[in-house]
Amino acid sequence: MLKEWIAENGDSVEGLTIRLAGGTLGVAAAMNESAFETNLIVLPLVFLLIFIFVMLFYTSWHAGMMMLLAMLFATTLTYAYMGLNGLSIDINTVPVIAVGIGVGIDYSIYMMDRIREEMARHGNLREAVRRSISTTGMAISFTALALMAGIIMWVIFSDLRFQADAALLLCVMIVINGIAAMLLVPSWVLAFKPRFVTDVYADDDGILHAGRHPPTPSPSSEPSREQNDGFVPGEPYRA
Repeated sequence: MLKEWIAENGDSVEGLTIRLAGGTLGVAAAMNESAFETNLIVLPLVFLLIFIFVMLFYTSWHAGMMMLLAMLFATTLTYAYMGLNGLSIDINTVPVIAVGIGVGIDYSIYMMDRIREEMARHGNLREAVRRSISTTGMAISFTALALMAGIIMWVIFSDLRFQADAALLLCVMIVINGIAAMLLVPSWVLAFKPRFVTDVYADDDGILHAGRHPPTPSPSSEPSREQNDGFVPGEPYRA
């Protein structure tokens, strides 16, 4: 507000120079401005980093896009909530947003990975999604409620406005990210059927692979009598 007033009225008196105040208020204002400007750079870089890590781990750009969509959905709604409640991006809210993104993206990764496991086990996409929501979705709900149970105490008992606002903001972010994980990720999988989910299979060691079909074992790879302790299919077992 001071900067706007100085820009409009600062030249009205010849020879008058208006400078912003120093001290505690001036330093706090400068820190808030720096936090806002830095957040515009750091947040996209965080999104890009998570996209790259997920894409490399699952060897699929579609997996990275799915997580990026979940993050954008949750972060956009979080900023909308902040705007409706008059919360600004400053040194108090930026750490809360960072924590919320870090906690929230885990939920989407849990759900996506569980869908792949169920798909490798049952081979039916709709059934895999249903079982994932009923198992991992329950775990996500329990984890979110456990986190909120401790945080909500700041809202109820704290007399400091910052603690109450920060706690409520973090609770909102947890809820939004939980909704994205349990609704947005399964819906995306059912609608677009990404190959890293639909073509997944588990090898002999239980490791999931996608994008290709498992190799057909050759006849020479069958175990011999010595390898399987003398047992040959179709013949009586002799120790």
